[in-house]
Amino acid sequence: MPGAANTCSCVTSAGKVHRSYWSPVFRTTAKPLPKRHISSSTQAVVDRGSSGIDIKGARPTSPRAWEVLMDTLQEQKVSFISPQEAVFAQERGVPIVDVRPAVDHYCSRIPGSVGVPFMRSITGNSVRQNLRRAGFAFFGIFNGTEFNPQFFEQIEQAVDRRKGAVLVCGIGGILEPLGRGGRQSRSLMAAYELASSGYKKVSILQGGFNEWQRSGRPLDEEPIDIE
Repeated sequence: MPGAANTCSCVTSAGKVHRSYWSPVFRTTAKPLPKRHISSSTQAVVDRGSSGIDIKGARPTSPRAWEVLMDTLQEQKVSFISPQEAVFAQERGVPIVDVRPAVDHYCSRIPGSVGVPFMRSITGNSVRQNLRRAGFAFFGIFNGTEFNPQFFEQIEQAVDRRKGAVLVCGIGGILEPLGRGGRQSRSLMAAYELASSGYKKVSILQGGFNEWQRSGRPLDEEPIDIE
C-alpha cells in the first residue's frame, strides 16, 4: 500500500498468516457512527507529563498514579463485565472499543468491535520520544510505544457519550490496591482518560481479549482495510 508506515505479519488462531502494510489509523468492520464535533476541552483534562500518559504528573505504574486512577474509576462507577454481558451491551448499541495495539486488532478481534489503540509505536524524533525509545531499548524492547495522540478524536467518533463503551485490552486489569492484586492495563488507563473527560457509562471486559478467547467466544480474523 503506497505511503503505509509499517508492515505486519500475524498468525491467527486458525493458523492463517496475515501480512499487510499498516499505520495506526485504520478502518474496522464495525459500522461507523455519524461524525460528531470534537470537544476541545476533552483533550485538555489530563496532564500527560514526560511519559505521554502520566496521571496527575505521576507515572501510571507508580503508587500515587494508581491511587488517583482507582479513586477516579470507583467514583465514576466504572465496572468490569463478563464476555456475555459485553455481548448484551453490544446488542443494545454500546460499542466494544478495542484499545490494544493496532496490529493486534488487525490480526484478531471481537466481532463488530472498533479499534482505537490507546498506544502507538514511537514514531517521532523529539528529545522526549528519543529518551522514551532509549528507555525501552535499555530493557531489550525495540518496539517501544507512546500515547496515541489521535485517541480522543477516534474515541469521539466511535463512542456516543449517552451510551458509553465497553473497553477491551489484552488482560483487562485488576482494580485493587498495588501489592494486593492490583494490575495496571491499557483498559484501565483508557477508562481513566474517558472518566476524566466526562464519559459516564464506561465498562471494561473482565480478563480482556484473553478471557474472550479462553471462553470460546467467536473471533473475527478476516483481514481488514488499513489506511
